[in-house]
Amino acid sequence: MTSCDALKLVDATNIRLAEPIRCPRLDNCAIHRHSFFHNLSDEDLATLCQRSRLHRLEARQMLCREGEPAQRFFIVLSGQLKLYRVSDQGSERILGSAGPGEVLGEMPACAPEGTYPWYAQCLENTEVRSFSGSLLRDMVGQRTDYMMNIMSYMSDASREDVNAREILSSQNARDRLVNYILQRLPENRSAPQEMEFPLPKGLTASLLAMQPETLSRILADLRRKGLVDVEQRRVRVHDRKTLASLAS
Repeated sequence: MTSCDALKLVDATNIRLAEPIRCPRLDNCAIHRHSFFHNLSDEDLATLCQRSRLHRLEARQMLCREGEPAQRFFIVLSGQLKLYRVSDQGSERILGSAGPGEVLGEMPACAPEGTYPWYAQCLENTEVRSFSGSLLRDMVGQRTDYMMNIMSYMSDASREDVNAREILSSQNARDRLVNYILQRLPENRSAPQEMEFPLPKGLTASLLAMQPETLSRILADLRRKGLVDVEQRRVRVHDRKTLASLAS
């Protein structure tokens, strides 16, 4: 992944320059490509990037913990993290995952006294870049268009959260798994279509509130019916319409 050119520039916070820093919007730069940063000027993007920090984490290392002050938010450059909470009895409840190009903690970091709502732990060696929440809040406070973009982004995130809750509201394990697969398929409906579980199957089962053997049994049944093929985490759907009818 190409790094942001702003990171190679002189730190404008310490040296006065005659011209404002410009940050090229590279098509293959995860920071510029993400919708959360839409509408930010090149100069503001450069300032955010220059004050960012690169974190190289090993598998099982924690990025942040539930309840900690959300002073910074993150974008994943490589690797994978699981997001979870811990019950009063000490058991983990998987909430989701984050992989390359995804942003973490942006909403609590935008709140003056926000805290992280989950634990974020690396599943493998992972690189993330963190950004100052207070700096972004200052920028948003000065620009109405920034505020409108963040409100739109948060609205989309809220809609996705509602969709996830709808999946988990089903009492039937097969319905939960089928709806989860359908939600992650590409929008075009040409067959066959593929999706990939972002988490290992054991953690995916926990996310969908079922036992790993239940998930494996349902996938095997769908495969016997000729609806899907399964290879590792990848699922190829041959008949989306029939698959959807199973969860109706």
